[in-house]
Amino acid sequence: MGREAVAGELMAHLARRDPGPGRPVAVVVGPPGAGKTALVLRAAHGVREHFPDGQVFVDLHPADSLPVPPDVLVRRVVRSLGGAPAAEHPEESRAQLRNALSTRRVLVVLDNVDSEAQVRPLLVDDGRSAVLVAARRELSALPERFSRRIGALEEADALGALTDLVGADRTGAERPAALSIVRSCAGLPLAVHIAGLWLTARPHRRLRDLADRLADERDRLAVLRIGDLSVHAGVTAYLRLLPPPLRTAIRELARSPEDFGIPEIPARVTPSPWPPADLLEELLHRQLIHPVPAARQDRTRYRLYDAVRLHAAEAARRAPARTP
Repeated sequence: MGREAVAGELMAHLARRDPGPGRPVAVVVGPPGAGKTALVLRAAHGVREHFPDGQVFVDLHPADSLPVPPDVLVRRVVRSLGGAPAAEHPEESRAQLRNALSTRRVLVVLDNVDSEAQVRPLLVDDGRSAVLVAARRELSALPERFSRRIGALEEADALGALTDLVGADRTGAERPAALSIVRSCAGLPLAVHIAGLWLTARPHRRLRDLADRLADERDRLAVLRIGDLSVHAGVTAYLRLLPPPLRTAIRELARSPEDFGIPEIPARVTPSPWPPADLLEELLHRQLIHPVPAARQDRTRYRLYDAVRLHAAEAARRAPARTP
């Protein structure tokens, strides 16, 4: 499903006047760099008239800091809504928040959500307000959620996004190079966006110059950064708080670009607290791997997202060699 369609579904859900029991909660989940933040901001802008009492945006896990705890989030939202100062006691501040959200029509937008616990304090059984979430992992335990998963763009959509930034004349004149760029970006919206900005800032450079640089996997993440935008930083934020066994699994799976399934895990991954099936489910839940077509329908195959694989391979190259 294209981004236009997903944005339309999010806006239709948030604009409902008959949300039924509970308030509407919309969740967008996807891998690092999939464009979740841009999508939820677009949807929030599209429904602003349905929330006349305002919108509140909170980044729950900025790239350079720890996640925002639920009680800190509650006080921050209370302060953003104005009125009485936020109480320091957690129960009092939560009561303030429930009162504010039940008497107003507000949209709260939460970015970089790591867990259901960060969202639950905002769920008021009223239906007047709503919550729009960009999540780094599946929030399966969140009640009555409306959820959409996004990933890489189709090649045509990725090429269109690059063309929008660079211009039809440049991409048309070097179509093979443009296709090489979006393929090196693996359809990742953030990567395509950065590539487009790189070219826009260098109108004197040929698309082939960037395509050749991105062709080398070892240099790809270093190239895909401009200003404060970086694919590497986005992946780092996902991996920073992973349990050590999951970080080890990613590093070992990244040694080969081949896909994998349950039978290969014992040979490719150091024994971990999770059985192979549970390990794969956990990586999938955290948006670090994705299913791929399998030759046999009775077997599910997976692959690391390209940016995750490149990040892990880069970390392995930088790690000091072990002494025998």
